[in-house]
Amino acid sequence: MILFLSISTQAIQESNKRTDAATKSIQSQQFESEIIIGNVTSIVGKILFEIKNIGSSEATNIAWEVSVQGGVLNLIDTTSTGSISTLTAGETTMIETNTILGFGEIKVDISVGDNAKSVQGSILLFFIAINPDFTANFDIIADGFNSPIYLTHANDGSNRLFVVDQIGKIYIIKNGELLSQPFLDITNKVVDLDITYDERGLLGMAFHPNFESNNKFYVYYSTPKMGEGINHETVLSEYIVSSNPDLADESSERILFRVDQPEANHNGGQLLFGPDGYLYLGLGDGGGAGDQHGTIGNGQNKNTVLGSIIRIDVNTDTGYDIPSDNPLVGSEGKNEIYAYGFRNPWRFSLDRETNQIFVADVGQDEWEEINILKTGGNFGWRILEGTHPYDLDLADLLEVDIATLTEPIHEYSHSLGRSITGGYVYRGSENPELYGKYVFGDWSSSFVVPRGSLFYLDETTDGSWQRYNLVSSNNFNRFILSFGEDENGELYVLSKTNLGPTGTSGDVRKIIIE
Repeated sequence: MILFLSISTQAIQESNKRTDAATKSIQSQQFESEIIIGNVTSIVGKILFEIKNIGSSEATNIAWEVSVQGGVLNLIDTTSTGSISTLTAGETTMIETNTILGFGEIKVDISVGDNAKSVQGSILLFFIAINPDFTANFDIIADGFNSPIYLTHANDGSNRLFVVDQIGKIYIIKNGELLSQPFLDITNKVVDLDITYDERGLLGMAFHPNFESNNKFYVYYSTPKMGEGINHETVLSEYIVSSNPDLADESSERILFRVDQPEANHNGGQLLFGPDGYLYLGLGDGGGAGDQHGTIGNGQNKNTVLGSIIRIDVNTDTGYDIPSDNPLVGSEGKNEIYAYGFRNPWRFSLDRETNQIFVADVGQDEWEEINILKTGGNFGWRILEGTHPYDLDLADLLEVDIATLTEPIHEYSHSLGRSITGGYVYRGSENPELYGKYVFGDWSSSFVVPRGSLFYLDETTDGSWQRYNLVSSNNFNRFILSFGEDENGELYVLSKTNLGPTGTSGDVRKIIIE
């Protein structure tokens, strides 16, 4: 299993002191080539780095060297060397070192011709982590929440932030101040929560794309229901804002959708309007552990919406309509389903530049995963957990070809964390170092002590995604509940120190890169 450790990052600046590595050129055989060292990352047991020719002519005979030193008792001291015969203008190549083994903090020195770059990281046996070359800070903009599980905006030009509290309230941060009166209070509708730990509650919120004209928004919450095999039910409802733009009309509720939940956990909760104008809702597999619901579970059962992401048209006076191009329309299964095979897609988000939807699916015993949503995609649970076998007999029973399952773009093991918290692709302007990177986190590596982690994924030239630490310490020392995005694309992390929905330790922090 992979354990992803991290350490201090101040030595990243050393590269600038040694040389202007990113801008110097190699004049190979009089060609007007310009070679730079690109991203530095890792795979199991090896350092990876990019060599780019940003010049107008090809470069030849490019020598490179990577020195790795450090570890416990400074036992790591290894060097890898090589050369590239030809690198055409505009071309990028990825270099990997020899296998490296050890424990502890490491320093990596890379030289390519006259260019040099130094980074720091850590290694646990053969699992290597490279630290980021910037510092992330977090500005607390509001606190005193019970369990802030989501943040969003109305896209109405007001720049208000709406914070969803699990206990059943939505608050507004307006002009930098937290308004004392909730925008919406449905605590009387939400199931009584277990203060020691609970995954039920008010779980999601989304504003209609035409909110400025129709004043409509949507919430998803857990409400009591009794019955055999039923723990509660989850409800998707539409509300309208009152004449006061900072207060919802609590009497305006229009219930669109209900689903029985057999267990208290794995309820999903993300609401999102896609670029197509339809509403997407993520639902977990019904809870418990291992998706032990009936013979085949819920994740692979297209006759239930549990374990899926649904897509519906809410632009109706009653109920909702099914988009005609939903993948199961005219075939077996629930017409609402857009994709299935999920365990608990707690948080997913829209990249406002590419229109891709990034889905973080919480794993079972071993693996957490990040996916890009695909219409009609089967994302594997419970046949697979991430890319790893979980119940291959179910694949045989259902005659599912493993090769047809949609693979995640990234996964990590429970030696790093235990419950992924999906975030956003950063498209703001205040932190250009993060632009195009997918920022996400892990709830905590411990149920007892809050030890959340913050990461980002960066897409490489070959289309793969590499994980980096967003902060130099792997431990955020808080339970990471969710992320949020404002109208300008700036990102926020929502967290707390209490395990269950109790107390007032929850806060909202803006991510600032220096």
